[in-house]
Amino acid sequence: MRASTPLRRAFAVGVFVSFVNTLLPQATAPPFPNRDGLLRIDVAVSEKSGNPVRELLPTDFTLLDNGRPTRIFTVQWSPAKDLQPESLPELIFVFDDETHSAGQADNVKQQLGRYFRQNAGVLSYSVIFYRISHEGVFASAKPWVDGNLAATELERSSEPRLVSVGRENLSTLLMNDHFNEVGTLGLIAIDQRSLPGRKMLVWFGDASSQIGQQNSITHFDPWTRIGDRTCGHKPGIEFSTWLREARITVNVLSMDKDAEPRAFDQDFLAAVAKSRAYQDTFLSISALAAYTGGQVYASWKAIQRDLERPAAGTQAFYTLTFDPPRTEQTDEYHPIAVALSDPNLKTRTLAGYFNQPVYFDHPRSNLEYITVAQLDVLIRHKPPDLLRRFDNIRLTERLFEDHRSQLLSMLHNDRERQAVMILADLSEFEPSPPAEIAADPFPGHDAAQAILKRALEYEGKSASLLPDFFATRTETEYQEPKIRDKDSCNLPVTEQPLRVATTTRGTVQYRNGVEVIEVEKSRRKRIINVRNHALNTRGTFGPALASILSGLSNPLSSITWSRWEQSSRGKLAVFHFFIPPNVPAFEVTYCCLPVGDGTTLYRNKAAYRGELAVDAESAAVMRLVIEADLDEDRDPRAPLIRSQLMIEYAPFQIGGKRYTLPLRSVSISRGRTLKFEWRYSTSFLTYGPYETLVSEFTFTNYHKFGSESRILTGFDDLPQPTTPESTKTSPAAQPN
Repeated sequence: MRASTPLRRAFAVGVFVSFVNTLLPQATAPPFPNRDGLLRIDVAVSEKSGNPVRELLPTDFTLLDNGRPTRIFTVQWSPAKDLQPESLPELIFVFDDETHSAGQADNVKQQLGRYFRQNAGVLSYSVIFYRISHEGVFASAKPWVDGNLAATELERSSEPRLVSVGRENLSTLLMNDHFNEVGTLGLIAIDQRSLPGRKMLVWFGDASSQIGQQNSITHFDPWTRIGDRTCGHKPGIEFSTWLREARITVNVLSMDKDAEPRAFDQDFLAAVAKSRAYQDTFLSISALAAYTGGQVYASWKAIQRDLERPAAGTQAFYTLTFDPPRTEQTDEYHPIAVALSDPNLKTRTLAGYFNQPVYFDHPRSNLEYITVAQLDVLIRHKPPDLLRRFDNIRLTERLFEDHRSQLLSMLHNDRERQAVMILADLSEFEPSPPAEIAADPFPGHDAAQAILKRALEYEGKSASLLPDFFATRTETEYQEPKIRDKDSCNLPVTEQPLRVATTTRGTVQYRNGVEVIEVEKSRRKRIINVRNHALNTRGTFGPALASILSGLSNPLSSITWSRWEQSSRGKLAVFHFFIPPNVPAFEVTYCCLPVGDGTTLYRNKAAYRGELAVDAESAAVMRLVIEADLDEDRDPRAPLIRSQLMIEYAPFQIGGKRYTLPLRSVSISRGRTLKFEWRYSTSFLTYGPYETLVSEFTFTNYHKFGSESRILTGFDDLPQPTTPESTKTSPAAQPN
């Protein structure tokens, strides 16, 4: 007996009654809950005495971005007593063996050891050690929550984990004539940026430690770029960004007793004003401390005093999230400040951030939007810059297949034909042109329900009778040309014209209600420098339609009459539908998030809307359009902002019987790319610009599995596509 499928389960009598009762005015999406902002900062609030202030209300905070009030999306109070051990705030201790004597280091380590062993070694935060030596940078294998074990590792200087190679290699990576100790802060930030929670870093060393070369430059300028005039290493900007992403507050315990205490805030602000200059300059760890909201301490006792205050700033703080404004300028500095309703309270937080265009999508602003009729006129006139015009236009209406074939027959340049096919695929989710909309009036509520009832009965019967079969699947994939890494920070991040990236032909199997594609044997012909990941669409045979029909059976979903539409196979009754996010239908997934090894999927439940086009004679669903309700402004942290699928069906003969099966499908997504960064012998992932991926599938040569059938697995290379006729199917005649 064949296993039950979602499609069959969707057609129980009770499901049908619930489904047809939703033929009501279109429902609206339920309000979405508050979301986190794209950027996150931690804020310590204290009285004038230095004691932290607990449990302020969100309305007590005002965030100034570049001097202007900006919306705070969330405010969270984070006392350590409410956190699990693995989520405790982290203390990071960094020992620079090269800038202080062994006696100085031993004295501090003894004080730290005694402190960790207090209260039987029970810590209210986790502890990790980093040690800078001539051999390299070493770290604890994991954060310690047992003070006794932490003290033992500290006293033995036995950090087991090698974070980076020795001094000479780091010197080369930092593009300096000699190694500068503060450069390891970038390495530590990279090491910590994937770990959750706030971190307080304490640097034991020279407060004036710097990175950079003096040459003829004598002024203090921590943020200007070091290196040549290409898009390369920008220590100040990069360090500040990594420290913000890792949620690290830098503090310094100066081991130089003769150093004159000074504030570095003015150094920081003055340096920001010159951050666009290309000069060989210095970057001071004390300036980084000022930038992150940290402090310069004269003794361990001063640090211990702050740690032991009630609800200390290390253990209790406020986390604010907000969105940066959109920008077209790379490394645009924004000072930030947090104001409180009580002017007697003080705050310590990040001094600012560098805004980037990549934080948001940048649609092309020079696009020309035209109708199908205007496209027809353009192609008939054939201006000399036709290909350029194609790259800069979008259709406001759907280009139907018959009209597309007519337009392609007027073009003889392969690239022009490809451009028209791209325009046609992108238009699949636009409204139908007036010429394709039938003038017939709304048939009435009862007649519309009757059409839906017949469609459900047809699909239910077809699903139960659908045999196991195989077919030829041809895929054409369109992508934006890949931006070269060395140019990616200088080139605009706006949307680029799509190009044919790959073509693939192979066999798809449908057995026991499951779609199987032999992708492991695929061979693709690459036409442009394609992205490392592609849009993968499954569920064309059955599950997509079944999931929609099942989701529409929920009372929270809705389906409404739209219009009559003309097609090459007859008149279609078109219905709009909406499925809210709390109704199980689909899960939005996208590869991948910039964490770990870059294979972590983004998953989200989203609302869906779309169309069902039903053949008025046969009651078969001839077209299905599904669009995820995604909104970048509503959730800019989501890596996917567009997800659409269209499936067009046609009658085919399999084993002497007619079945309505997929003829063609188009899937479109737009989401963030990932970019690999390589710094200090360490690789990590960051978000890159958004990109659009389009895949068009055609299905031909349907055959039933049987003893007389022979299936050839694997995929064949295809030539660069020039016309849709090469993949056009020959469906059977429409059944009576």
